[in-house]
Parts: sequence; structure tokens; C-alpha cells
Amino acid sequence: MTEPDYENFVTTFEDGVLRAEIHSTSKMNALNGTMTEELFDLAIRLHEEPVRCLVLTGSDGVFCAGGDVATFVSEDAAGEIRKGASLLHDAVFQLREAEVPVVTAVNGPAVGAGFSFAIMGDYVLASEASYFQFGYPGIGATGDGSSTYFLPRVVGLRQAKRIALLNERIDPEEAADLGLATESVAADEFESRVADVTAQVAEGPTVALGRTQRLLTESTTRGMEAQLAAETDAMAETARTDDFAEGVRAFVEKRSPEFEGR
Repeated sequence: MTEPDYENFVTTFEDGVLRAEIHSTSKMNALNGTMTEELFDLAIRLHEEPVRCLVLTGSDGVFCAGGDVATFVSEDAAGEIRKGASLLHDAVFQLREAEVPVVTAVNGPAVGAGFSFAIMGDYVLASEASYFQFGYPGIGATGDGSSTYFLPRVVGLRQAKRIALLNERIDPEEAADLGLATESVAADEFESRVADVTAQVAEGPTVALGRTQRLLTESTTRGMEAQLAAETDAMAETARTDDFAEGVRAFVEKRSPEFEGR
């Protein structure tokens, strides 16, 4: 199947892995209106196509340097920002609801909206050529794109406030230590490691992995009773999947399972 001709992404879909590489028409891979619409389209594809892993990465040594600030200079900047943020948040919500594991491969600066995209991944690979920066205070703005949702969840409230207040660059090693990234990877090994991780994820039981990521993320806002109820529902629903049946058969037959992602 031919991949869509996006203006701000170059995509490939192979062996269950949908790779979306940011090639923004704005400088420094900045987020613009069309890119937001295309991100929403990518999110919807996770619901409608047999995607087993989404990889979001940047190009030309840049992940995403935030929003296209030049577009904020208008008489109705507040209205335009509300519209853009609303669509962006719809895209993020659809990404999380899809129950497809998301790998963010941070190949360079991840600032502002790029910071938000980076840390929302289920597995975050940070190249040694990258850095993370909250970014929003630099233009007198608050965080969006789910940054204020995920940041305290991955680093804790105290560290989240430090990162937001000081707005300092965070190198990949510190990002991994803090929990912003899952691991820091040498630049010359980065693409190989991305391929290894995504292949391993894509070969797994996609529905179970996706639902597990949701359970873990949502556990921070639930009490134990609600979390256990959610676990029960997810376990029962996942038991209806082909991959569950295959996993059980493989266990009984003492062989490795061959999951198909459904």
C-alpha cells in the first residue's frame, strides 16, 4: 500500500512498524498547523490499520524545536493558539487511545512541543546528539501537547517543577537518569538501536502491550480499587485476542509464540 504524501512527515510502513520522520516545512522541524493535522491523521491510522508499533523521530539532526513561533504574531494569536492546541491535543489523545506502543527516537533537540512529543513515548530513545528542554517559558507560555500530564509522571512532581521553572537544557544521559528518556544511545549506534527496539516491540502481542501501557499510565490517577477493576477488564478483553490464544498454545507446546498483533 502506498504511503500518504504528507507535507511534514516522511513515513514508511513495514513489518507492522509505522515510522514517521518529521520533515517540517517550518525551520528546525517546528510544529505548524498542517503538521498538527498530519499528526492527527497518523494517530487515526493506529486505530484503522494493522500498526504494531509507531516510531516518531526527526530529521537532519533535529527532533522538533517546538511550535512555529512566527505564526503566533497576529492580532488573534490567542484564538489561533487555542485552535491549534485543541487539534494537537485531539491528536495526542488518539495516539494514547489507540493502544499501540509508541517509540520516540529523539535524534536531536526536543524543545517545547518537541519535548512533549518526546516524553509521551512508551519507550524513549535519546541520541547522544540530542537534548531536552521544556522550552515554553522562553516565549512566556505554559506547556501543552501533554507535557504537563506526562512530565510529573515520568520524573516526579519536584523534578517536573525544576525542569519547568529553570528551563535548562537536559543532556541525554541526565534525561535517562531522570526518566525523561528510557535510554541514551551513542549517535553512531542510534538508528541500529531504534531498529532493534521497534522490531522487538512489533513482534510482541500488540493489543496486550498497548493496553498494558495504558494501565501503567492511568494508574497514577486511580485508586487501587479502580486500578484493579481496570486490570480485570483489560485481562478479560485481551483473553479474546488471537495473540492470547497463540501465547497459551505456545506455552503448553513449549515453543516460542508467533504473535500477529491481533
